[in-house]
Amino acid sequence: MRFQVRAATILAAAAAVAALAVLAASATAGPSGRWTQITHAHNGAKSNLGLARAKNGTLHVFWAGPVRGPFSAISDTPISPAGGVGKPQAVVAGWNSVQPPAAVAAPDGSIHVVISGQKVNSNTDPYAGLNEAVGPGTWRLGARAFGKYQITVPSNADVATAALESGQLVSVWRSAVTLLFQTGVDPSTQPQDITPQGLAESPVIAVDQGSGEAIIAFRNASSGADFFRRVAPSVGALQAMPQAKTGAPSIAARSSGGVYSAYALDGTNVRLLRFGGQAKSVPVPKGARVLTAGVAAGPDGRLWVFYGNEQTTYVTRTSKAVAGFEPVQTLKSPPGTVQYFRLEGEGSAGPLDLFADVTVDGKTKDGSYHQQVHPVLSLRASKKLVKSKQGEVTGVRVTVRVTDAGDAVQGARVTGLPGGPKTTNAGGSIVVTARPGKSLALTATKAGYVAAKGRLSL
Repeated sequence: MRFQVRAATILAAAAAVAALAVLAASATAGPSGRWTQITHAHNGAKSNLGLARAKNGTLHVFWAGPVRGPFSAISDTPISPAGGVGKPQAVVAGWNSVQPPAAVAAPDGSIHVVISGQKVNSNTDPYAGLNEAVGPGTWRLGARAFGKYQITVPSNADVATAALESGQLVSVWRSAVTLLFQTGVDPSTQPQDITPQGLAESPVIAVDQGSGEAIIAFRNASSGADFFRRVAPSVGALQAMPQAKTGAPSIAARSSGGVYSAYALDGTNVRLLRFGGQAKSVPVPKGARVLTAGVAAGPDGRLWVFYGNEQTTYVTRTSKAVAGFEPVQTLKSPPGTVQYFRLEGEGSAGPLDLFADVTVDGKTKDGSYHQQVHPVLSLRASKKLVKSKQGEVTGVRVTVRVTDAGDAVQGARVTGLPGGPKTTNAGGSIVVTARPGKSLALTATKAGYVAAKGRLSL
């Protein structure tokens, strides 16, 4: 017989000759976390943050401020690999206007921030448009803005950016009623008009780590539907996201190849869709209400998927092959949330740095809030009675397997076994012999994970 239970749930199978009992234990929620406010304004359903992780593991969070709009500064708030939020540092300050920024880490470790804005209120301002700031540490600003299209200057643009393998930026933005794309940051380069029929808004972009293609996602302003589109090395046909009508799409480039989006469907379901592929259902707890969903790349080909509402936020992570999911973790949304617009995240280092863009009081408590979420272990244990030649039961063979979304976890420490704690092998397994009649309280732990617990009666 086979049984599956959540963390700390007990199941026992009746003992019989050659009988098999299986226990699966996994966590439904991590340790109660704390949300930390990063910004003092949100951007509705659109991206509010630029996120880029440095080679030392620090996540740099870029945002427009200093408080509510109109904005005059772009700040960089560092978050340590352990989730500690540092003090913000200015990237630019004292400008006439800036918009929420985009950011990307280049292959050489440099971080590039793209800022739509205007330094001074003048028709001759060389910084009117899209500006590249390069860091971290001392931020170096280009001498002139880029992105001018015909007579349009993108100083009030909704911009997103990514980096090619060469380190060259690829950026997409909406300026007035035009959707534009540009490779590089040369002010003399004319952006490419890629506006679809029905116009486009809320564009995002990612570079496929396998093919090197740049892929965008956007919302069609006329129909409200979401679409993918390849924009480099050549512009391809639109690819509809089945039944997706989000306020603004999400996008992530999987480390092992593929570009994905996650979106809410009919308020109760979530889909994970690969560009050029088929949509996959994401596990959603029964009765959960889903207002928005997002996706972020994790290590080893994994993807973080997150979704929720103003009361509850849900998080899960895929296997390396995106074939399965970890148990869904349940978090309380930021305290006092009355409107829940967008979830953003960065999970390339292992844990997920999650950001919820919310309204709390319509004043200084609105904005983006951060919490770090760790992946969840799952534990499965089977038992088989051992008999003598005379048919007497002489022991119980217990096999424990620890996994992460179905992938074996080596080096997990399992306590509650006869003979003391033991560590899983390359297959994620431990095999021991126990005496009949005992009950084992098992706990699997590994640094960086939420533990899995369960009991097995022998």
